[in-house]
Amino acid sequence: MKQVTGKTFNGQRVVLDGKSFTGCHFSKCRLIIEGEALFQMQDCRIDEDCEFSVEGKGLITLNVLKLMLHSGGWLSRVAVNVLHAIQQPPKAAAARPPQVQQPQVQQPQVQQPQGQPPQG
Repeated sequence: MKQVTGKTFNGQRVVLDGKSFTGCHFSKCRLIIEGEALFQMQDCRIDEDCEFSVEGKGLITLNVLKLMLHSGGWLSRVAVNVLHAIQQPPKAAAARPPQVQQPQVQQPQVQQPQGQPPQG
């Protein structure tokens, strides 16, 4: 993956595929995902005047997923499962254990048979 560090992009078309951006600034840019390779961004600033676009194989994949989602039947269920899976955090983020309260476990109640005094 090509490393891009500390660069300022202004008014450019920037293909994100195959690059790892660290500490970069994007202003008035068109950020493109072509679906050819993964990309990473860390500590980057993306101004609100930037546009995001999916092109090429990435756009084909999105259109296929859309067709599946609206087809009905089991293809719709497959598409819903795919959408659910991509909503999960990336594996690097998932490696950090979530802060979850442990449920309180109730001790089972032991009932004495009727007509007998409690043992103890």
